[in-house]
Amino acid sequence: MNSVKILHCADLHFDTSFSGLTSSEKQEERKEDLRETFGEIINIVKKENIQILLIAGDLFDNERVMRTTIDYLLIKFNEIQNTHIFISPGNHDPLNEKSYYNIIKWPSNVHIFTEEMGMIELTELNTCIFGIGFSNQLEKNSLLENFEYMDKDKINILLMHGDVVSKGQNSDYNPIYIENLEESGMDYIALGHTHEYSKIQKAGRTFWSYSGSPEGRGFDETGSKGIVKGEITKGSCNLEFREICKRKYFVKNLDISNTTTYEEIVHAVNVQIDDKNKENNLYKLVLKGSVSKGFTININLVKEKLKNYFYFLKLEDNTTYAIDYSSLEKEYSLKGIFVKKMRDKLKTISDEREAQIIRDAIKFGMESLEEGEVIIE
Repeated sequence: MNSVKILHCADLHFDTSFSGLTSSEKQEERKEDLRETFGEIINIVKKENIQILLIAGDLFDNERVMRTTIDYLLIKFNEIQNTHIFISPGNHDPLNEKSYYNIIKWPSNVHIFTEEMGMIELTELNTCIFGIGFSNQLEKNSLLENFEYMDKDKINILLMHGDVVSKGQNSDYNPIYIENLEESGMDYIALGHTHEYSKIQKAGRTFWSYSGSPEGRGFDETGSKGIVKGEITKGSCNLEFREICKRKYFVKNLDISNTTTYEEIVHAVNVQIDDKNKENNLYKLVLKGSVSKGFTININLVKEKLKNYFYFLKLEDNTTYAIDYSSLEKEYSLKGIFVKKMRDKLKTISDEREAQIIRDAIKFGMESLEEGEVIIE
């Protein structure tokens, strides 16, 4: 039985602003990281003789794309002229009159799907590639609804950007129901939109997955990022996830209890972050635990002392003072009344974000009552 070798990627978001990074230098470096990572995708296609490259939407982040990015894509696509390339526009790069999909003359091996379900038959591969794209930033109705056509004698692959949801749920980004996937009759459905790898799923006889994004773009996109590649045969697949990201985002909670100096904080951080590659990765560190009430942490100074250990570092101070609040709230004093009211309030809150606001208020309030002033970074 014949098979086809595919590489499935999505959500590159070329020329994204990386607004979460504080310096324009780092923002430009991350934009270049995206290009280099895409270059690695093309290298995999060449080295492993990939026959079909599937790009499931949001190749671009918005309507503003650098000319150098377009030129780079054209060069890379021309390097793999023997590979069939299919693109399904997503909510960030919908196919409209302003779209680069319409403005640019793409190489002959590139096919861009439109707002109408389309099909390209690859006779030499005994394969049919189906696809449909966003024509607007919002697609509230399922683009897969009532889709039935397939060739039972061929390998059938569907490329699409959208949001897999449970029956009855809504989405502004092409709601796709499991029933739609199952009823499609496809051998594999390559999806984009969710930036996390979904693992290879199965609905009825249809395999499907989100490849996730090849590079994270912020601290809400942590961990390993990459692509899906492998072989598809009629009724089965042998696909795997491959990490290709140049850098990873991490969010870590660190206990710095009992530290009394900035050197001790630096030591505590380095002991708890076991990452030999942290100088190439991006970290958000949340400092927790209790410290001496005489030790007021200057978060900018901590960041300065740690900056050479990390490619990028963001810090949050969620520490508390080492105070016996249970005893203090029994005191008939301004501090005692303040602590009791705030701790009573804390007991009524279930949301962690709101609870942290109250804990911060207790910390800053105590600092103000004891020192007469408080500095909030």
